[in-house]
Amino acid sequence: MNYPRPPRNSQTLLGNITQMVQTIHANVNFSRLALRPNAKVPELWIQETENTPAKKYPLLGDRYLLGRSSQACDIVIRNPLISKIHLSVSKNTNKSKAPYVVKDENSANGIYNGKKQVFRLSLRHGDVLTLGPPALADTVKVRYVDPPAWYFQAFRYTVFGLSGLTALISLMILLEWTKFQVDPLPNPITGPVVVYARDGQTPLRPTYRNAHYELGRISKFSKYLPDAVIASEDSRFYWHFGVDPIGIIRAVLTNLRADGISQGGSTVTQQLARSIFRGYVGTEDSLGRKVREAIVSLKIEAFYSKNDVLLNYLNKVYLGLDLYGFEDASRFYFGKSAQDLTLSEAATLVGILPAPNTFNPVENYQLAIEKRDRVIYRMLSLGMIDQQEADRARRSRVDINPKAIQIFQGTIAPYYYSYVFSELEELLGEKFAREGNLIVQTALNPEIQTKAEISLKDAINNAGSYANFSQGAIVTIDSKNGEVIALTGGADYQQSQFNRATQAQRQPGSTFKVFAYTAALERGIPPTKIYSCSSMRWMGQTYGGCQRSGGNTNMYTGIALSENVVALRVAQQVGLGNVVRMAKRLGIKSKLDAVPGLILGQNEVNVLEITGAYGAIANRGVGNRPHTIRKIIDSSDCSDRDNIYTCRCIYSYNSDPKCETSKKDEANRQILKPQIADTMTQMLQGVVQNGTGSGAYVGLDEAGKTGTTNRGVDLWFVGYIPNKSMVTGIWLGNDDNSPTYSNSGQAAQLWGNYMKKVVGE
Repeated sequence: MNYPRPPRNSQTLLGNITQMVQTIHANVNFSRLALRPNAKVPELWIQETENTPAKKYPLLGDRYLLGRSSQACDIVIRNPLISKIHLSVSKNTNKSKAPYVVKDENSANGIYNGKKQVFRLSLRHGDVLTLGPPALADTVKVRYVDPPAWYFQAFRYTVFGLSGLTALISLMILLEWTKFQVDPLPNPITGPVVVYARDGQTPLRPTYRNAHYELGRISKFSKYLPDAVIASEDSRFYWHFGVDPIGIIRAVLTNLRADGISQGGSTVTQQLARSIFRGYVGTEDSLGRKVREAIVSLKIEAFYSKNDVLLNYLNKVYLGLDLYGFEDASRFYFGKSAQDLTLSEAATLVGILPAPNTFNPVENYQLAIEKRDRVIYRMLSLGMIDQQEADRARRSRVDINPKAIQIFQGTIAPYYYSYVFSELEELLGEKFAREGNLIVQTALNPEIQTKAEISLKDAINNAGSYANFSQGAIVTIDSKNGEVIALTGGADYQQSQFNRATQAQRQPGSTFKVFAYTAALERGIPPTKIYSCSSMRWMGQTYGGCQRSGGNTNMYTGIALSENVVALRVAQQVGLGNVVRMAKRLGIKSKLDAVPGLILGQNEVNVLEITGAYGAIANRGVGNRPHTIRKIIDSSDCSDRDNIYTCRCIYSYNSDPKCETSKKDEANRQILKPQIADTMTQMLQGVVQNGTGSGAYVGLDEAGKTGTTNRGVDLWFVGYIPNKSMVTGIWLGNDDNSPTYSNSGQAAQLWGNYMKKVVGE
């Protein structure tokens, strides 16, 4: 149907009305708008040419027109590409969408968003529009600016970041999954921690080799064993996905409070992954290893049920010696199948999991029982057993297989052997050191070790019976390199596993005076300097005069006769702080207080560290950390499993290009000038030749120092034979700090008897 055209005058009238409305609307003077400080409103930023700055127009009303006409438009742009009325910006009636909408008002050259022409567009923060085709020169650019609140932006970017990070991590996991296969699960590369003497052929403990046994179903194990493992190692095993976020957070918080690594966050699945995918996961103690361990755990959990994972763990986890899986461990320690384990026995085996070479019930029965009771308590708290079962298990004695006892009793140098594992954990980290598959070459000299053990036992059995000392320790170090060639930490390892050479902190008595005299020599004070023998008062305490000489005496005589007041006057002249620093430089790691009593041996040290400190003086001022371990080899990473020389070397004390880690900073450090160390040696030789250490005489220019604490509680002699590069420290006393009826001359006598055997005199 055709409608008649309106008369011409009607069109004119309509045009006049429209023009009038537009003229009335165009009354916004943006130059006079003043916003409150910090007010946030949407804005249009208009850049008329590339070389002019953008003008900013706050949007406060409901509708704005932009164009070339100053009568019709709120925003006027004098540009030939712009129509008289080019576009409108209006508030959006749909409040759920963008607040403003731009609309093309039949412009000649259009509106473009990028290269796309738009006729209507909901404006969002950051949108940039070109008025006219973007290919043309001198186009006008319009930017819509309406940034959301900071908290909304932070939330949005956080969501975007987390989403991107999650996607990236997922991609990385999928890529890593292609590097290993979990179907079927491989057998672990099994091997114990084998510790050899310095010859690299004599094992300190006989290796236990037996057939490896596995049980086919969880139900074949004792009913207590799976529950004990879950209670002790991974109480959330049945709900996590291989990695336990709650356990990780708890471990991190616990370790932060403990200022060190005291708790791990590994699940049963992670422990299994570490054991059977050692080649992919790696052996270094690093974040990368933890990540790879988690990736393997996630894939294992994706392919296997929880019962399959637990069964593999029960059959493959490392339990010390050459034992992998609870069936092997049960046969070794108890002479029975894991199917027949009692609650007490199952809890005992689970209790040794964190450190199977340290917590084993043969060498450390009492410690193993403590660990057992913790597992039982945990099972009780989780409702896995009742109170009656728990009480019965705690009151049960654990009977050890005699064959296991025989294996452990065949250990050469048990105190030395136990300390090797402490040093191993310091070097590699606890978890790595406990996993097995390591070959450790030590510095132990079995012949000298035997002489040390026999000499100490003879002294305790003979002199100790009337002098009232029942324990002792001997440490012998090669002063050239710091290697511990012999170490015995007690009279009988079977009776007491407490290592008095490394674990016992004892007052060193006058053996500590050497640090005051060395500090004095370094400051240029000559050993011939004369000091008064009269009593003195220092820091509120009075100290008596010389006991073995009178008048005045020099440093030579003062140290030879162990005159306390002379050493105190030397330290007073040098400064207590300098004495402490000297002791630390030479290797004392124990806490030292800068008080006068420090000079007389008030602070506690252990035999190993003070022997190492004397070793630096014996080595003409060149220091080395006292160490038992020469080299560590990863026996799971060999090109030829039958040839250990093809295995990867992961640690060496001395610089070894074939090893991944060499402690170069600990080796051969020049601590003292050679002439200072030589002068100190001459002074210590006087102790043996003309002083309190005459019992240590061997006839090889030996040097050393005696030390006796109040009531003879601690008896010391630390000395060395310079041309033999051998320094030995000896302590005698009682574990309960009861007094002896002797003095340090007894320790010096033992030192002389022992060293005569060592040097063949």
